[in-house]
Amino acid sequence: MMFEGKAEFDPAADFEAFLAKVPARWVVYLVSDADDAPLQLLCVKNLRASLKRRLGGNEQMGPTRRVNYRDVVRRVRWQRVDSTFEADWVYHEIARQIFPRTYRGMLGHRPAWFVQINPDTRFPRFVKTIELSRPGVYLGPLEDKHAAARLYHSIEDLFDLCRYYNILIEAPNGKACAYKEMGKCPAPCDGSISVEQYHNQIDLALRTLADPADAVRAHHRRMEQAATELRFETAAKIKQYVAELSRLGKGAFRHVRKLNDFAFLSIQPGPRKGSAKLFLICPGDIQMLACTIDQKPRASEIIHAALTAAAERSSKNISEAGVERIGIVSGHLFSPKAMPGVFMRLDELSEPKVSKAINDLWKKLAEPTPSDDDEGVLKELDSLE
Repeated sequence: MMFEGKAEFDPAADFEAFLAKVPARWVVYLVSDADDAPLQLLCVKNLRASLKRRLGGNEQMGPTRRVNYRDVVRRVRWQRVDSTFEADWVYHEIARQIFPRTYRGMLGHRPAWFVQINPDTRFPRFVKTIELSRPGVYLGPLEDKHAAARLYHSIEDLFDLCRYYNILIEAPNGKACAYKEMGKCPAPCDGSISVEQYHNQIDLALRTLADPADAVRAHHRRMEQAATELRFETAAKIKQYVAELSRLGKGAFRHVRKLNDFAFLSIQPGPRKGSAKLFLICPGDIQMLACTIDQKPRASEIIHAALTAAAERSSKNISEAGVERIGIVSGHLFSPKAMPGVFMRLDELSEPKVSKAINDLWKKLAEPTPSDDDEGVLKELDSLE
């Protein structure tokens, strides 16, 4: 992915004729000098307005703002975008190629946080992380490190896991902490249970996190059975546990799944009213399924296209760029719902859900939007290389 349009700029030529060659639309664009060296990468809502202001003769650029755009810019390249999500993705991909040594520190994308564990180690433990290259199971995404910390503390509480790793690794010769006395830890550290039994608790936690709703239903049935048998104290304890377990999969934890299940179909606005774009999102990868849809497609066709494309994607290790793409998607999953566009998990796709998403998007795109001749700068990255 680079650019679809290009225009040469001659400061001695007709400026209005130059402006007529560029679209007054939302773009990611790059300006270069006479040697085609990149100078600045921007994302703006109106390319024509942006170039009119920047190349009109009075706008300066660079870290010190002492260089006049008109004196140095000789070429403009652009890529059209039609939604905030597409703009973030395209800007990231282009910045990564144009400014490979400096883009990370200047894009400002928040990373996606996960909780990670390697159940194959002798003493597995849950930790919060933004790195996705170590062996093990990753659960997320979570909005920030605080939500990630709350999740793994909740896991420790719900499944009575060891809180003090430095004691756990001494098993079976460790000295149990106060959690054993409170009945909140079975104490593998002092050999009260075996390491193998402790691994079974880890496996139970992972199975529950993969489908917390199923676990809630199972414990709810236990609660009803206890109440039927007049074991009210037991029923009350199960009820409290169910309430705590129900927090998984909701609120701050609503997007938590295994990393391999980080797969979405996204429907975003297209270039015209009544048009849309489809994006397939898989772990570490984003691709456009359909550039433009001008009529309401059948939900079954969209689902088939998404699942077929996902099946053709070969599994691979997630690259550093892939981790950044996950961060982009995660940022949109946790963003306010005011912006148009929708993300739907591939394993939860259904014709009613896709049909509703299309109808809602079409209604949103039918609303009038005010015209604006301002450039609408969204992102700006100067060359520092």
